Amino acid sequence: MKAGADPSKNKTGFEPLDAGLVRSMVARIQEILPLPNIVNSILKTINDPYASLGRVAETILKDQALTAKVLKVINSAYYGVQTPVATVSQAVSLLGLGKIKNLAMAISLAEGLYRWSGLPFGRGALWHHSQACGVATSLVAEAAGYPNPEEALIAGLLHDIAKALWTELFPERFLAAIKAVQMEGRDPLEVEIEYLTIPHATVGAWMLEKWQLPEIFQKTVALHHQSRVEGGDPPVVLLSRALYLGNLLAKLLNLGEGGNYRLGPLPGDVLQDLNLSRLQIAEQVRALPQAFFDFVEELKLEGARNAQLDTLSAWLEEREVLILVEEEDGEPGPGALFFQAFAAQTRVVALNDWPRAAQGKESLVFWEGDNPEKILPLLPLNGPGAALPCFLLFCHRSFARENAALPGPGVHLLGPEWRLDDLIKAVNPERAVVSG
Repeated sequence: MKAGADPSKNKTGFEPLDAGLVRSMVARIQEILPLPNIVNSILKTINDPYASLGRVAETILKDQALTAKVLKVINSAYYGVQTPVATVSQAVSLLGLGKIKNLAMAISLAEGLYRWSGLPFGRGALWHHSQACGVATSLVAEAAGYPNPEEALIAGLLHDIAKALWTELFPERFLAAIKAVQMEGRDPLEVEIEYLTIPHATVGAWMLEKWQLPEIFQKTVALHHQSRVEGGDPPVVLLSRALYLGNLLAKLLNLGEGGNYRLGPLPGDVLQDLNLSRLQIAEQVRALPQAFFDFVEELKLEGARNAQLDTLSAWLEEREVLILVEEEDGEPGPGALFFQAFAAQTRVVALNDWPRAAQGKESLVFWEGDNPEKILPLLPLNGPGAALPCFLLFCHRSFARENAALPGPGVHLLGPEWRLDDLIKAVNPERAVVSG
């Protein structure tokens, strides 16, 4: 131990955080992070088995701002309602009691709690990420046959709710954890446990339990970072898998920000649980930007459009992309979904069959994995005047760029965060910079 070091502190520079203290603070959440009055009223209505349609409408109507937002969302292109809905009573009759209660509660709860401005990426970015995750989760859930996509939307809106609590209780720890992820390239969940002891997924589930939200939301939020779920109720498994994937898709398109753009793994178990193919998921990726915009447009929120995403998707519409995988029957990683969604054409080729099989018209060759050293020696020298495609290598883990000898200016080594501005610099000849 260094001279003068505080023995009570760990390598983070903070004293170890007691798990019991975190749990006790969640128990006092109404004092620390009080819910808006309208949310408390809606929660009472939710837990009243005798609540009528009229009573729900009356509860929502007590808050004029919430009333306006509920009607705007229902009339947005996201819902596709043919006849304009002018009153809350109409909305309740059209969409049903459960949907209206959940929608009103989620809008008021999330907007009330995602208000802290000290986050390095801003309150709006976290709220937009939650919205994008909600829309993506509902798209995936609906494609998977989940009977209530509305629940999927709510689960996505609330999945990162614990981050609002962190900013109130331990802002210095939370900001230090974010910096450790972004500056050191470390795994977000490992860092979170190191700095904050309890993962935000667990704390979020505790919060929803304390607020007496339906159990399916509690369990789904608790599982949303688990790449594998063993057993459990089928609805919980399906919804938690949809939320896991919805969160990944929101990060893949850089819609909002939850603290990092690290892509989690995309194991076959997730797609198997959802009974969806990669092609079907790619279709949801392609549909997500417009669905997200349709959802937030009527709320008059800023940041719904992502200029980098618009630029990249337009560029890829006229390009063919070759996706390299490790094994002959291997599945591409999560980053490949981006190109499978937006490129004019994609081909998946095993590393052993390349470059012999790469005789197409690809504008881009994409590889992703944990260790770029295995592919760098295989890349052709992209010398002056060479008509070779752009080589984009995305490494999921942190790596030493200075030790990676790149064959030429047409090769770009990126990661571990998936940032669209980095992709634009790599693929746009007018703005290209040599990475590494």
